[in-house]
Amino acid sequence: MTIILSLLIAHSVTGAEPISADTLMHLPFQRVAGKSYGDSVLAAGRQGDWHALYVSTPTVIYDGALYRMWFVGGAPTKDVTVPYGVIEVIGMATSRDGIEWKMANGGQPVLAPGPRGSADAKGLAHPFVMQVGKQFWMWYGATDGKTGGDVGVGPRHVRVERICLATSVDGVQWERENDGQPVLDIGPPGTADSVQATGMHIIRRGDEFVMWYGAYNGRHTVTVATSPDGIHWTKENEGNPVTGLEGNQQLGPSVYFDGDRYFMLYNKDLHGSWATFSATSDDGLHWTSANSGQPILGPPPPGNFGSAGQGRNHSVHPSRILITGNKARVWYGGEDGSPPHQAHIGLMEAELP
Repeated sequence: MTIILSLLIAHSVTGAEPISADTLMHLPFQRVAGKSYGDSVLAAGRQGDWHALYVSTPTVIYDGALYRMWFVGGAPTKDVTVPYGVIEVIGMATSRDGIEWKMANGGQPVLAPGPRGSADAKGLAHPFVMQVGKQFWMWYGATDGKTGGDVGVGPRHVRVERICLATSVDGVQWERENDGQPVLDIGPPGTADSVQATGMHIIRRGDEFVMWYGAYNGRHTVTVATSPDGIHWTKENEGNPVTGLEGNQQLGPSVYFDGDRYFMLYNKDLHGSWATFSATSDDGLHWTSANSGQPILGPPPPGNFGSAGQGRNHSVHPSRILITGNKARVWYGGEDGSPPHQAHIGLMEAELP
C-alpha cells in the first residue's frame, strides 16, 4: 500500500512554506558546540542519578519561544529482572535557544515504569512526542522484562519492546492511554518485529497518523504503520520493512515530509558503531540513499562527547527536523569513547539556502 500524505503541520514553526525534501537532502549538517560535557547540549548525570549512565533518544518540540525535549535516562539497577541491568525512565528539559537546557519537574523523571505486571514495568525507552490539539502525546517503547528467549526469537538476552501511549497537558504530568496496554504490539515469529516494535517517528495528516518504527527480529529494520486515532494501528506493506536504505540493518528513523517527497534520517552501522545517514522517497516505503551514501556527520573532533569507537554509538536516534528561522536543527545521541562510556545529547544544524 502506497502512503500518500498531505502537508505535515509542525515541521516549521515560522508558518512559512515548508522546506523541500530535496533542499534538506543537500544541506551540510555540522555539530553545534554545547556547554555541557564534551560539547554536548545535555549530559548524563552523576553516580546515583536516574540518568547516571546516559541520556539519549531526544524528541523535541518548539513553539516559537520555548524548546521542550523529552529523553531517556538510564541508570544501573540491582533488579535482576530488568534486561541489561539498566532501568530507563523518561525525563524532560526546556531551553530558549536549543543549546542550554534546564531540567523540568525539579530534575526528576516525568514518566517512570508502571506497576508490577504492566507493559512498562521494567522500563521506558525511545519516546516520541507530538502536539495534538491542546495535549502532548507521547508514544514510547515499553519493556515488561521479557526477552527474545521468552518469545523464542532472536538472541535470548535482547529485551522485548512494544509501543505504548501517554498524554499530557503540560508535558510533565502524564496519563497512560489504552489502559496502559501497548498500542502497537510485536508480531508473531517470522515477522520483522517479532521481538521489538519501538524507536518510532510519527507524522499526522488530519485525523491520520503515520509511523515509521524500529522493528527487530534478530535484525534491525524500519517498518511502517498507520492509525486513524494514534491508538489503533495497522502495519503497512504486509508488515515488511521499507526498502532502499543503506546497510544490512537500520533503526532510529526521523522522517520529514514536504507535501510531495520524504526525507529520512536513520541509523546504520559505520565501522562498528551506529551513525546517522539519509535517504529520500516518493511514497514513504521505497527509499533512495542520499548524501552519496555518506553519514550526515563526519568523525567527531577530539574531546567531543560522541567520540564513540568500535561498538559505540557515533550519532544515533535523531530527533525530528525542526526548521527555525534559516536553520534546520536536529538533536541526537552519542557515546563517549572513554570509560564509563556515558551517552549524551548533541545538536547538529545546517543553514538553509
